[in-house]
Amino acid sequence: MMDASARPGDNLFTNSLTSWNPDTGTMNWYFQYTPNDMWDFDEAGTHILFEREINGERRRLITHSARNGFVYTMEGHNGQIVVVTPYIDNINWTKGIDPKTGKPLDYDPSKDIQVYSGVQAQTLTDRTKRICPSHEGGSNYWSASYSPRTRLLYIPSRPTCDEVTMTPDQLRSATGSMLGGGVRFFARTQSDITVADPFTGEVKNRVIVPYPNFSAVLTTAGGLVFTGFGDGTFAAYDDVSLEPLWKINVGTGFNAPPMTFETGGKQYVAILSGLSRISKGRLVLTPELRDMRNQTMLFVFAL
Repeated sequence: MMDASARPGDNLFTNSLTSWNPDTGTMNWYFQYTPNDMWDFDEAGTHILFEREINGERRRLITHSARNGFVYTMEGHNGQIVVVTPYIDNINWTKGIDPKTGKPLDYDPSKDIQVYSGVQAQTLTDRTKRICPSHEGGSNYWSASYSPRTRLLYIPSRPTCDEVTMTPDQLRSATGSMLGGGVRFFARTQSDITVADPFTGEVKNRVIVPYPNFSAVLTTAGGLVFTGFGDGTFAAYDDVSLEPLWKINVGTGFNAPPMTFETGGKQYVAILSGLSRISKGRLVLTPELRDMRNQTMLFVFAL
């Protein structure tokens, strides 16, 4: 995972979006975000389908808030790049992304081992590097949401950096796995809610929260944005201003996405609490949450 020299080449089809014909089982097209990745920037997170009318033409598009810190929007029928732009401020693994090809500007197809920006690639002689965003990414399984109401993308993002150390011969005794490296966080993990136009890439708004988001963002037709945080806060925001409408702290962090449903003519929102082992580990550098309880409970709120 952290040792690209152990698997030279682009490593297709890792870190990739693939399109398939469901009738024949053949691949239509693919796009690889970070070839020969050495920071665990896999892109298994949510890819959102949406439509936009441009010059009278209805276009079917795909947008993805990538773990590597960039928003990519592509044509649905062939994967052609429409726009690619950063959604977090601090990105140091590459000098940028080619707006036509979607590949990193410093990607060299003639090389078996990529170095990208040239200063974040771990080597045997220089094993530890600071990577931004962290190996967990700007966004990950805490998925983004597209609102047809505002035609905007709401991204629960992490502006956090960490250190990656290359350890190619280290075997994990507990699991028998060889990850090729390890990571270390050196600052508390915070999060943002970043609002971007997925067609132009323009960042419209941002809310900074001092606690990590392990949950997801949910947008509704009623103009609400829901999400949960690692400190146990469940919040509703206005989808235009991002002003908080209400917040409730349940005393234990959230690791699951919120969802809405209707029954008996009433609308509700539900969310499950309880942090995973990895998520709990991210709170080590947040002193006020070290003694927070961790309990799995289902919370349901009337709207």
